[in-house]
Formats: sequence, C-alpha cells, structure tokens
Amino acid sequence: MPEKDRLQISIAQISSRLADVEQNIEKHLHYIEQAIEVKSDIIIFPELSLSGYSVKDAVYDVAMKSDDKRLKPFYEVSKKISICLGLVELTDNYEAKNTNLFLEEGRLVARHRKVYLPTYGVYEERRYFTPGNRFRAFDSRHGRFGMLICEDLWHPSSTSILALDGALLVFVNSAGILRGVHQKDKPENIEIWENLNKTSAHLFTSYLVFCNRVGSEDGLMFWGGSEVVDPHGKVTAKAPYFEEHLLTADIDLLKIKHARVHATYLSDERLDIVCEELQRISRTAKDY
Repeated sequence: MPEKDRLQISIAQISSRLADVEQNIEKHLHYIEQAIEVKSDIIIFPELSLSGYSVKDAVYDVAMKSDDKRLKPFYEVSKKISICLGLVELTDNYEAKNTNLFLEEGRLVARHRKVYLPTYGVYEERRYFTPGNRFRAFDSRHGRFGMLICEDLWHPSSTSILALDGALLVFVNSAGILRGVHQKDKPENIEIWENLNKTSAHLFTSYLVFCNRVGSEDGLMFWGGSEVVDPHGKVTAKAPYFEEHLLTADIDLLKIKHARVHATYLSDERLDIVCEELQRISRTAKDY
C-alpha cells in the first residue's frame, strides 16, 4: 500500500548520447539530483536512456547486467528517490533485452523487458533484442505500479493486464520517432500517440506517466512531449516538444478511487470469458 495519497513524480525528458554509457550515467545523476532538490518521490527516464536507441551492432558493447558496477550510483541514490530507467540488459543467457529497471531503497524492485519489438519501417529491434515474455504489476513503497516500453502500449492487452494485476499507475518509457506530416500544428503520429495515452488511462482508470526522449540519432528525430494523464483521461502535466526538460507533476492517487467507483470497467471485466475466447482463438489461429 502507498504511504501517502499524493506523489510527486519527475519526468526526465532527455537526449541520450548513442553508445556512451558513461556520459549518459552522468546526465542521469544530474537530473536525479535536480529531482531530489524539488522533493520528488520518483524520477523516470526514457526508453534505453543509458545507451541511446539506435545501438544496432553495438548492442553487446553497451549491454549490462542489473548488478553491473556502473549502476552502483543509481542503487545508492535510490535510497533518496525511486528511479525508473532504461538500458540494454544482458541476461544470464547472454541475451540482449530492451529493459526498464525500477530501483528503490538501494535495491532492484522490478524490471520490465520489452515484449513487443517493432521490426517494420525504420524499426529493427527484433534484429538486435530478444523480446520479454510477461507483463507484471509490482509493489513499490509508493503504491502498486506497472511498466511498459514504447510499442508495448500499442497493444491494449498490455495495459489491461497491468490494471487487472492491480497497477494504479503505469510508466511508459519511450523513444518515439517523429514521422509523417499533418495539416495542424504537429505531425500526425504525435497526435495519435497522445490520443493513445489518454484513451489507455481512461479505459483502464489508471494514471499513465509517459516519458519520451528528445534529440536525434542516425537520422531519427525524437519528439519528447512527455506527459501525465490522470485516470479520467485528462492531461495534468505536459513537457515541451523537441527539447530536454525536467517535468515535475503531482499525482493524486485518490483520483483512481474516484474513477474506478464511477466507471467500473475493471471490476466488470469477465476474465473467464476473455481467457476462454483467447484460448479458442489461439487454438484456431491461422498463419496470415
């Protein structure tokens, strides 16, 4: 159970230097100190924040196990503030995973390994990473949370599982790439992302904390626009586009109670039917 009804969360919308783990660690620690100064309870960083996104063939050069000595400063400072960050994780089987770690009180509380690895268009993740195989909520001293990484959010079952597993808040770490054009004031894919954030938070009556990186790599541009969406689907805090920024937001956990009392989507879910029908579809699925 959370220790209090309100949390302060800092979202570090940063640009990581590709394959320069040491420099990225320094930048992380700088932003963590800023978050501590403003008395935040949690700080979140983007997808693959310690390595940069387009690691490609350098994937094993930047990969680390969760007990790597280079991560020791984060374990130490997590005694002051909870930390959610992204890295290339090297597993005991020497697989490379696109992973989030959640550190708190000097220890690793939870990890999430990206399940859905986009490999289409400009995306090549399945060539370099091995996918994760689960979505699990976890208990922090601040409450019960969940983590997703970028493409995971585009599969509604991911957020549904976390909410049904008790997550009050879902962290979404992303390296969202700028694509396409639009007649309005921003490209279409940004508008779609933002609609997805609001819809996911509202449908699953959970807070959604979206941390998207900025900067450019290998011809790719990352657009930022990090935000906090409350369980009613309302954006309560918003970072600028295309620039580094530390966004600090207040989270009122009582809003979750209000949302779930007035919209009983989760408690009305018929898991028996869902499981039975998904098993049926799995048994009869065709190879398209």
